[in-house]
Amino acid sequence: MALISNEGEPVSRWWISKAIDIIKVDREIFAGSNMRRARLELIAGKNRLATIKGWMIAAQIIKNGRSSREQELTDFGLAIHLYDHVLEKSSTWWAFHLATCFSTVSEPYASFFLNLDNLSKDWVNWAQLIEKIQNTLKQDGGEPYKDSTMESLLSSVRRMFAEDRPLAEIGLIETRKNREQGILIRLGTPKLTDEIIIHALAMMRFHRYKSTPTVDFSELTKNGLGHFLCCSPTELREHLRRMKQSNKWHEYFNFNEQVNLDSVSFAELCTPNKTLLLLLQEGQNTWL
Repeated sequence: MALISNEGEPVSRWWISKAIDIIKVDREIFAGSNMRRARLELIAGKNRLATIKGWMIAAQIIKNGRSSREQELTDFGLAIHLYDHVLEKSSTWWAFHLATCFSTVSEPYASFFLNLDNLSKDWVNWAQLIEKIQNTLKQDGGEPYKDSTMESLLSSVRRMFAEDRPLAEIGLIETRKNREQGILIRLGTPKLTDEIIIHALAMMRFHRYKSTPTVDFSELTKNGLGHFLCCSPTELREHLRRMKQSNKWHEYFNFNEQVNLDSVSFAELCTPNKTLLLLLQEGQNTWL
């Protein structure tokens, strides 16, 4: 898990922006022999360098290069550099969120959302959420993670949605403190645009159904599409039904409605590279 060494730390807008600039010209900035220079460039200690690198890998912004010393920008990282150099657009952070949800190395980020209720959006006690996720995630050897490890990992995720951090400002997660119950968490009610939903569909297709042209709506919700968009299955169905009526989305998907068996058919343009550019170029402002 790329977030394993975060020690409960989130990552900042500036750190990611600065790291993208550096990696664009120096793929070995995170190599051990370059630690002193990396600390100066990113104004960060050794542990925070691991935090920056971990979040960027988890969000699919960077990937391993030609050698173990190198990290290179992915298509997503290059798109951020081109279209939102300082990461000021809400659409960039929606793309960051969705990339992390569908990453293969970003746990417990996806589990954080999957274990929150997207129907009634009831508040969940923080300690209970940790225990619930700990019971579902296992190490490579099949053993559960230690309590301290899971607390640290999930704290780094929770703090990405706190205070003035960008993911907090698009309303994905709500947090409050109760004297008796401590920290309480629930899914938020962010503003969902068509471009966000289209990109989420494309990410789901690429990461879960690459060779499947049509997928039951129930399968999409079972695999977390509604949780990642912070909406209920009913709300998601209404969005897809409405978008189906627009000619703009015919080349991306079709929503097929049948009795007790709704489904989504993916069209030619429903691929992450195309929908990412659509989101970054045409995405509306959804800051709270």
